[in-house]
Amino acid sequence: MTEIKKILPYELDYDDESFRQSTPYEIAEYKAKRLSNFSIADLGAGIGIQSIFFSKYFQKVVAIEKEKKRYKMAERNFKKLNLKNVTLYHGDVFKEDFFDIVSSCEIVFSDPSRPLKGDSWNLEMLSPPPEKIISYFKNNENFSFDIPVQISREKIPSNFELEYISLNGEIKRLSLYLGKIKKYERSALMLPEEIRIVYNGNIDRKLEEVELPLHYIYEIDPAIAYADLIPEFFGMYKNMYIFLNEKKRKLATSDNFYYDKIMKNIYVVNFLAKNFKEVKENLKNNDARKVFLRYSIESREYYKIKNAIEKNLNGENDFYIFKKGEKYIGAIKIKK
Repeated sequence: MTEIKKILPYELDYDDESFRQSTPYEIAEYKAKRLSNFSIADLGAGIGIQSIFFSKYFQKVVAIEKEKKRYKMAERNFKKLNLKNVTLYHGDVFKEDFFDIVSSCEIVFSDPSRPLKGDSWNLEMLSPPPEKIISYFKNNENFSFDIPVQISREKIPSNFELEYISLNGEIKRLSLYLGKIKKYERSALMLPEEIRIVYNGNIDRKLEEVELPLHYIYEIDPAIAYADLIPEFFGMYKNMYIFLNEKKRKLATSDNFYYDKIMKNIYVVNFLAKNFKEVKENLKNNDARKVFLRYSIESREYYKIKNAIEKNLNGENDFYIFKKGEKYIGAIKIKK
């Protein structure tokens, strides 16, 4: 998963690890607005980013952080912003002292810590596990969790709402909702535009595929792909087909031109080639300058191949090279 540039709001206290795990402020703002109510408990608050945004939409925020270093950072951040409606606690959320405090809140939220990497993801890998929180705070009704998108839907209880969130075209998280705060069965949300596609169980989920691209290639936003909502996405347009259906890249194609905010990237197909020699010939003939490879390739090989293709190119156009099977596709991105 590509990491987009993250900017922390305000001048907050943080270290490298807490910065990596912190919630992007665009998502924190959205979550706070969606959940807005009277009171909320933020379990595992970290350096306090989400609690800061909760404070804008809730009268009462309870923030609990177990790790002392992050607790101190959150304490300094809350003081710096003079937050009067946030109460910060240090300790384990499952200690008896916190039971009544959390149970008094209308909503329980947690963005649990997770491993950096993993081959097989499940809810039990998270700390604390969502189902343990639900079981322990059984007096509460409304829960929300932010979890890694790598956890498959089959490993998530069916009573949760699933909301896949992307930010500026990069998949960021899967939000779960339970209780009265649940609105949909499954959806894909694209930020900052706040465009949402919702699961529709009444439509045909079979996708028509084509072997070669048509005039335009459309890069499907990963939130749509992860949520398995491509049929709903295609239903918004006419004559749209799947051209590439890989785990990390979903490409649609059409002879029709569609231009709106929901499209991540749009390309005009310029040439097809059978090998690198034909790729270089086509690039030279089409006044190419820079080349970007848009197919699976080992990172150490990327610039080696890119530099070899770009050698002796001195034109004005940037080209994007896709690959399906043994075919290379040269395309130019349409600037938004």
